[in-house]
Amino acid sequence: MADDSVAEMVAGVVAASSDVAEGRVLVTAARKSLLWALELLAKSVEARSAEERDTTVAFCLRAVAYWAWKTDDGRRGDGIGFFGWLGEVEADIDFLDHLEVQLESWHYELENSGERKGAPSEWEAFGALPVPRPARAAVRRINAVFARTVAGGMAAVSRRFMPKAALLFADVAGYLAGRGSVERPGPVVNLVGKALDDASGAARACGDPLVVVAHSMGGNIVHDIVSFHRPDVHIDLLVTVGTQVGLFEELKLFAASDSTLPSPQVERVPALPNVTRWINVVDVRDPLAFAASPVFAGAEDLVFDSGALLPHGSYLTSPDFHRRLARRVAEDICL
Repeated sequence: MADDSVAEMVAGVVAASSDVAEGRVLVTAARKSLLWALELLAKSVEARSAEERDTTVAFCLRAVAYWAWKTDDGRRGDGIGFFGWLGEVEADIDFLDHLEVQLESWHYELENSGERKGAPSEWEAFGALPVPRPARAAVRRINAVFARTVAGGMAAVSRRFMPKAALLFADVAGYLAGRGSVERPGPVVNLVGKALDDASGAARACGDPLVVVAHSMGGNIVHDIVSFHRPDVHIDLLVTVGTQVGLFEELKLFAASDSTLPSPQVERVPALPNVTRWINVVDVRDPLAFAASPVFAGAEDLVFDSGALLPHGSYLTSPDFHRRLARRVAEDICL
């Protein structure tokens, strides 16, 4: 991932912990929240091959599954107050080795406790996994980013926390001004519409469902297109992540928005007939993410708390996000 996104998370650790030091960034994050440290690790990974990528993803998913299993998705606790073994870890170079021991112990525990039937799918799929090379390289990268962050001073840290709303509003204004009409669609509508056509064609050719994942302003654009410009595009599963679709509709910014809705007779905007299922993901800490289910019939809000200080740009690199989304999709999907 880009250094900027890693620096954003590292800056969050610096802002939250006065005792953070080089060589102890992951440990410091983990003592506050093990999940936070795992998210930082996953974001910092760079794989050299598809095999390395797959192995590292599997390791990170296993680690997040361990966290979720032990803490009941954070409801029982987190950090050093819950995971006592974190008190034995003094440096980042030792963190992964201690984590590997804990994962192996958990593996053994599930194998021999009679709880295997209820074990998470990540355990069944991956079994015991050694620490992959990219994960160890990520530790070095995190601390290199920390060194640059500290060298830039606290002003550099504070800049990471400036609201992104100004950039979003600029994107909104630019899109609305140039989206065009059904007869003469604008360049963004043409570009996204073609991408949807290509993806739909590829999915149908393979007999697969069309699944569309759209983040932030992208979610607003996709909704605008499939509700007005391209109602012929059928989406089996639409996942909007950290978007403002609900807000846009309340402000009647979509081309298909109806100013007479909601009404005493129709409490919510009717579901899109060309979208079979719509899941809208909201991190409660993300000020740019809005619920959709109170506004739209057919929308399912998946609301969770990542614990991240700056979650808006971190959804798609978060193993916990993918774990929660996969679980929600698997609940009753019939694609």
